[in-house]
Amino acid sequence: YEPLYTYLPIGDKKAYYVGAGDFVSLEEGTGLVHTAAIYGEDDYQFAQKLDLPTVPMLDEQGRYLDFVEPLKGIFFKKAEEWIVADLIDRDLLLRAEKSVHSYPFCYRCETPLYYTAVPAWFINIQKMKTDLVKQNENINWYPGHLKKGRFGKGLATAPDWNISRSRYWGTPLPIWKCQMSNDKCQIRIIGSIEELKKWAVDPQKVAGLTDIHREFLDDIEVWVDDAKTIKGKRIPEVFDCWVESGSMPYAALHYPFEHKDLFEKTHPAQFIVEYISQTRAWFYTLHVMSVALFGKHTFENALTHGVILAQDGSKMSKSKKNFPDPMKLAEAYGVDALRFYLMGAVVMRAENLNFSESGVKEVYQNVMTRFWNVVAFFLLYRGQTSVPAGPPAATHVLDRWLLGLTTKLVADVTRGLDSYDTVAACRTIAAFIDDLSTWYLRRSRTRLRDDATAMGLFGWVLKTLVTVMAPVTPFIAERAYQNIMNMTDCVHHTAWPEESQESRVKSQELEEKMQLVRDVCALGHAQRKAAGVAVRQPIKQCQISNVKFQMEEEYIMLVREELNVKDVVVKTGEGELAVMLDTTSSPELEAEGKMRKLTRAIQLTRKEKGCTIDERIRIEAPEEYKDLPTELLARVKKETLADEIVWGSSLKLLTGSTSSSSS
Repeated sequence: YEPLYTYLPIGDKKAYYVGAGDFVSLEEGTGLVHTAAIYGEDDYQFAQKLDLPTVPMLDEQGRYLDFVEPLKGIFFKKAEEWIVADLIDRDLLLRAEKSVHSYPFCYRCETPLYYTAVPAWFINIQKMKTDLVKQNENINWYPGHLKKGRFGKGLATAPDWNISRSRYWGTPLPIWKCQMSNDKCQIRIIGSIEELKKWAVDPQKVAGLTDIHREFLDDIEVWVDDAKTIKGKRIPEVFDCWVESGSMPYAALHYPFEHKDLFEKTHPAQFIVEYISQTRAWFYTLHVMSVALFGKHTFENALTHGVILAQDGSKMSKSKKNFPDPMKLAEAYGVDALRFYLMGAVVMRAENLNFSESGVKEVYQNVMTRFWNVVAFFLLYRGQTSVPAGPPAATHVLDRWLLGLTTKLVADVTRGLDSYDTVAACRTIAAFIDDLSTWYLRRSRTRLRDDATAMGLFGWVLKTLVTVMAPVTPFIAERAYQNIMNMTDCVHHTAWPEESQESRVKSQELEEKMQLVRDVCALGHAQRKAAGVAVRQPIKQCQISNVKFQMEEEYIMLVREELNVKDVVVKTGEGELAVMLDTTSSPELEAEGKMRKLTRAIQLTRKEKGCTIDERIRIEAPEEYKDLPTELLARVKKETLADEIVWGSSLKLLTGSTSSSSS
């Protein structure tokens, strides 16, 4: 085609023709666009592909060069009206109209900007790409998909790295060039102040030099040839700041001038953590610099996390005040609850998290508070019981189940933390605390008070639990550990619990059967609720159908106690598990229900009045309980540590001597 203007000094080089470009969109316009070879990234790559001339028409200030005679020295945006008028005068323009579209401006002075290709210094990534990909195989990434995914694909498609910047502030590129033409130009790269002294035209300018920024280096000339006959000046560019970030491991130690042994001993680093976008930034530049300089990766394990956003998914902002005050969160729920919430959230799996204060509150209630209530029970009723060094032998089914569960806890938390999966570790800990509180302790309270061996086992389990909790919740774990162990030793100084593969294998069947018991109890409680029968009221029978294995008496006993039934009938089968309760009442069952109701009321009164666990009491109870059988009243007195029950109008603790109208 014939060009509109022929000012471009390209001689006989072929330039004015139509080529196919996959970056041209049909959504706007005709699908035919002009290309300005050095004034856009796509344009430049297209020009390189077709060997089009790449001649600048503007200077660094955006003014037309002298060979564009009608516009020379004019700022390119101010030339637009002249160009339109000229094309109209020459009858070459069909129509001129203005349109609104995005355009780059300087964020400070709002001057219109333009894209242009400029000479720059690059690291040849293509030359080392094979080594970059190979060394990535030596890095353990979490999440694991980053190795072959975001980071691996980034390496495979990485362009050459432009390491120079045309600005004043920054670390100067230590390159000196002579003033000859490019094909004869000589350069010298300086690697230290000592080298600069050696090659400086005037060594006195280097004497005492400690600051190597532009204001001190740019006036120093060096000999660029070994014969010291050709002078050179430093190029004006400075380093891309990511070169400095990528050089951190050795630059921070002033290697190779100092700490050579320390750096070589600690490189590559064992661990690094940053948010996921650093796979294309800091992680990438660290990797490139290390492979280029040392031929190996710079870190062994990389943990990446996501971004914490406001609850509505927007960016957290001080001006919007769309996030809770972290100090108030810590005051309300404790820092451990906040740590556990974050460590157990998807943000630790390189996904974004919409931060929710209600999530922290939920952790506080369901994990921290529940955990401390379990510890408090042990501290209250342990007496003189000491915590054994290792897991004691267990005979009761709940104790055996708890030991197996503890073995699984250690294995799963260890595996999670070893692989940097804090989410899995936190979920394991939360589930264990739930099992410990809502099942083991719920079914073992009375037994633990009377069995020192079982209480010792309980203490050993708690010691193990706080040890594996310590990395995630260090403060509450430390407080619990010192109370449980009756010592000032630090939980963070104790040995990590060892896994027992043998115990793990033995406990799997036990876990399955215990889960069956809990499923049965859940179905039974649902039926009680539907029938309006309180748990304190004993019922006649529970029939369990379609049990897939033999259910021993010790498991049946747990169902009997949890559901408060007198008889449990088990039928094996392959269908869906089914539970049927017989809630038919009788005078005997009703009397026992009243006894349990009275017992609970007295226990609550003891708690409200601040009675110690071994304090004997006298009770006044309502007349409605007077008709309870003697043996049931004896159970009430035993379980509540009541020496005497006096009948009256309400329930209350008594002081003074024993009354004649009592039981």
